[in-house]
Amino acid sequence: MVSTRYLGRALLLLSSLSLATCATNPATGKKEFSTVSESQEIEIGKENAAAVKAQMGVYDDPKVREYVSTIGKRLASEGERPQLPWEFTVMDDPAVNAFALPGGYIFITRGILTHMNSEAEMATVIGHEIGHVNAKHSVQQITREQMGQVALVAGAIASTQVAKHLDELRSGLGLLFLKYDRDAESQADELGFRYIHEHGYDVREFGLTEAGARRRFRGYSARYGIEPEKLADQGV
Repeated sequence: MVSTRYLGRALLLLSSLSLATCATNPATGKKEFSTVSESQEIEIGKENAAAVKAQMGVYDDPKVREYVSTIGKRLASEGERPQLPWEFTVMDDPAVNAFALPGGYIFITRGILTHMNSEAEMATVIGHEIGHVNAKHSVQQITREQMGQVALVAGAIASTQVAKHLDELRSGLGLLFLKYDRDAESQADELGFRYIHEHGYDVREFGLTEAGARRRFRGYSARYGIEPEKLADQGV
């Protein structure tokens, strides 16, 4: 007998999928299937941004916050999605980190700022995170996860063995979508470099030789997509 618990989940998921659309990705121009509208994307980002601020805290230096926000908004204003409610927050965290939430909510840590030697270098990291939002990478992740959830619930309805382990499978599925894949990182990298060049930044402002750039950015490349080879191509 099919559990009403799983039928309820299936109906909720199918309801969300019924609102799915095939929209054009503003960064690539390609048609993409999506279960998340722009208003939903913004709401998801807004809710999670509030949680991040509450948990990690905001850096208590209004001048630094304003400086970062000004640069970020300038870069985002002429990108593919200027209509988003872009927000750039400096977290009070010594770790070297930066990330983007759906809807235009960008976070960088005070820790990463201590590693920056120029405005161009900081703009590169911010531009990369803007690229993730403009290319809707989080939206794509959410859509894939929702499709995966539909498959799991369908399996639970059809199989008692799947049903027994549904919660663990759902948790594991969520972990699959926590990180961007290599293609998404590379695309955000390319978009970020385009943004900074359009705004007059020169990667040579990093003040590094090619060898120095390779050493410095090798550790960043996996997380931020700032690949030393691309810096070398720009004349560093």
